Amino acid sequence: MKNVIINKKLLLAIIFFFSILTHQAQHKAKHKLNRSGVVYISIKQYKRIYNKVLTKSDSLNFKFRNNDTLVKVQNYKVPKGISVPYEYKDSSFLSLYKKVAFNHKNDSIDKKTTMKYWKKPIKIYFSKSINKKTKKEFLKFTQQISEKVDSLNISVVKKVEESNYIIYYNNDFEYESRMENYKYTDYYLHWNKKNQLYRCSLKINIDNNFNEKQRLYKLKDFFLRSLGRFKFTNDFNCESFFSDCYSDQKKLSAFDFELLKYHYSYGICKGTTLEIFENQHNNSKKTYKKTGHRIRFIHTD
Repeated sequence: MKNVIINKKLLLAIIFFFSILTHQAQHKAKHKLNRSGVVYISIKQYKRIYNKVLTKSDSLNFKFRNNDTLVKVQNYKVPKGISVPYEYKDSSFLSLYKKVAFNHKNDSIDKKTTMKYWKKPIKIYFSKSINKKTKKEFLKFTQQISEKVDSLNISVVKKVEESNYIIYYNNDFEYESRMENYKYTDYYLHWNKKNQLYRCSLKINIDNNFNEKQRLYKLKDFFLRSLGRFKFTNDFNCESFFSDCYSDQKKLSAFDFELLKYHYSYGICKGTTLEIFENQHNNSKKTYKKTGHRIRFIHTD
């Protein structure tokens, strides 16, 4: 895990200086930079990342910019992938987002908690006992999300083996053995080492959700939670779906969509700990204030 974090820090630093050099090259219209070649990073980051003493030979290639000493990194190749500029959000938005996305327990902040997201399309399978009208209303809800959040694709499949998201009632076949003894409505998520979600089972307990209106509410509520292992909070108005209170008037608000879009935006690094997330934002803001250039994130998978 340590190596992954170091590589991300190196990549972000190099992407920033690569983007500055590219901008300058294009502005002067004299030459273009290739995806491989020479780039520079700050001497502070160089020492932290490479953990070695700089030589006199290294010092001959130093550059100085905005009171920083830059060290040449030889033969660096920018990974192939999608390059996206950092997406700015103000501190009040980020405060709410972190409470939702990093799943803090008992309002305590753990810097090691991670954000989780679906990389691949969500393919839902419904057990046959799900009421058709309830299913239809629920799919209107998921369609809203799928249409408005670019990188989140949600569809329905007819065969369970084609699915990665199963919705069923507690009196159905038990599709997730780990939930066999669950007495309340809940879901079980699977994710990989990159914190990418790849499978979910959502089990509705019909013994304490007596009518279809209550079951539909639970379907929407827990499905939304499962899109990022989100934790709902009372900091939101009760009509918001991200609010941790019951209301039969709940609907996806503009701010709810803004949170979802941001979570699935590629203008932030994905699957990181809270500590890395905060550091990236602080560094990105400082860089923009200092130079007018935005750090870019390269997503390779």
